[in-house]
Amino acid sequence: MAQLQNFRLARYRLTLTALSTITMPPYAGSTLRGGFGHAFRKMVCTQGPIDCRDCMLKAACPYPYIFETAPFEGAQQLRTYGDVPRPFVIDPLDTRGEYRKGESFSFQLTLIGRAIDYLPYFLVSFRELGEMGIGKGRGRFQLTHVRADDGESIYDGDTQMVHNLDNARSFDDIRRETESQPTDVLTLRLITPTRITHEGALTDKLPFHVFWRRLIGRISALAYFHCGESLEMDFRGLIERAMSVETTDSTLRWKDWTRYSSRQDRKMQLGGLVGRVRYAGELAEFVPFAALGAFLHVGKNATFGLGKYRVE
Repeated sequence: MAQLQNFRLARYRLTLTALSTITMPPYAGSTLRGGFGHAFRKMVCTQGPIDCRDCMLKAACPYPYIFETAPFEGAQQLRTYGDVPRPFVIDPLDTRGEYRKGESFSFQLTLIGRAIDYLPYFLVSFRELGEMGIGKGRGRFQLTHVRADDGESIYDGDTQMVHNLDNARSFDDIRRETESQPTDVLTLRLITPTRITHEGALTDKLPFHVFWRRLIGRISALAYFHCGESLEMDFRGLIERAMSVETTDSTLRWKDWTRYSSRQDRKMQLGGLVGRVRYAGELAEFVPFAALGAFLHVGKNATFGLGKYRVE
């Protein structure tokens, strides 16, 4: 059976230009995600400070779908899924931390499935966030440009015009891109702290079957909740075959990272694995999904850029 026929994603590069000094933590993904959520809710919410679950408009409002995703009514599969993945990933790309007036910086935004149609909401929210300010001291910025992965212009800050919204790629597109890759070896470079749990706890090792379990679980949930498609696979058989794949080389290490949660009013330790790991074995059926995961990230806190990896 063909897999992920409805799965689609789109990735954009948003460029911001500081209007005053902006000071952000060394890793700005969490700050961008939190600021976006605040601006998004301010823009669309008409009901005031109530819990989205108690709102009579929740079925029609884009905010709970994008930012507080929950299993939809009538969901037949994964209905007990405790943490439905949000249909976007913010990757800050830059760790400089301070930007003076007139300096520009960029981040990548990946949208999955139905969320692609909400791109204008994301753009208006980031424009609003620029007016509100972000980071320590609430530095202001302008959304100056948005480009698709292929470099095509999507939005120009001078004209505030949006163009060519249909830049999605499918799983088949990604699968075709992997056809020339070897199928007996797979090398991953974990770029941002990758927080993967196994048997109820964060793991500081990454055998292939553990990586695969977390990756295919994320892909399956994104496909079901955001692309309207059930991933029909022999999951048990795939895990058994994944367990036969060997780790032949690894420079993985644990990297601690601290963020401040304004919602919980406390600092949080969000460490994870970074480095390089090489696997060897019968990998043909896994390679296309690993390539897809490079767009989606893997593990906890992927929404604000953790779990970023590259297939080398």
